[in-house]
Amino acid sequence: MNRALVAGVAVVALGSLAGCGGQAATPASTASARAATTAAARVVADILPPCPALPRVAPVPGGLPDLRLACLGAGPAVRLSDLRGTPMVLNVWAAWCTNCAREMPIMAAVQRQAGSRLRFFGVHYKAPKAYALQSAVDFGVAFPSVQDEPGDLVVQDLNAYAPPQTLFVTADGRVAGRKIGEIRSQAELTALIREHLGVTL
Repeated sequence: MNRALVAGVAVVALGSLAGCGGQAATPASTASARAATTAAARVVADILPPCPALPRVAPVPGGLPDLRLACLGAGPAVRLSDLRGTPMVLNVWAAWCTNCAREMPIMAAVQRQAGSRLRFFGVHYKAPKAYALQSAVDFGVAFPSVQDEPGDLVVQDLNAYAPPQTLFVTADGRVAGRKIGEIRSQAELTALIREHLGVTL
């Protein structure tokens, strides 16, 4: 899927919903609007895996913040402190970040290698949702992500001032390590995972 397809579906959906010349919607135009909306939803589903529905748990000292952000793709909003139970690679990325684009194929390859042993999750910030979804396609983002369009919350609560940044979070919710800047190889990422999370791939 590419940027043109995402944009095209969005245009079709908006055009169908708007109708023509202010006339009342006919059954045919209503059906077209529903079809366009469904197509747009499928595009979103193809871009990113859905965000998980998580039970609420209390934040832990040295853990992720009690910060609730909307899902970038499908699925419910996620409170970062609720991401527990599996060691996690938490990647902070942005649509305009060329280093993030270079890093994503590495993330995707190691995610496939890890399987169920690790959770991969993203925090996207400082760009509108439509731009983020287009970049998710272009970059090959393979994990669910949440969205902080202004970026203020991510900067304040995660201390992530410039993407990419990658946090390594234990199954019990502690932040065991952080890599600031681009991860440049699968070997580098697997070494960081082994060092901070004790998982050998």
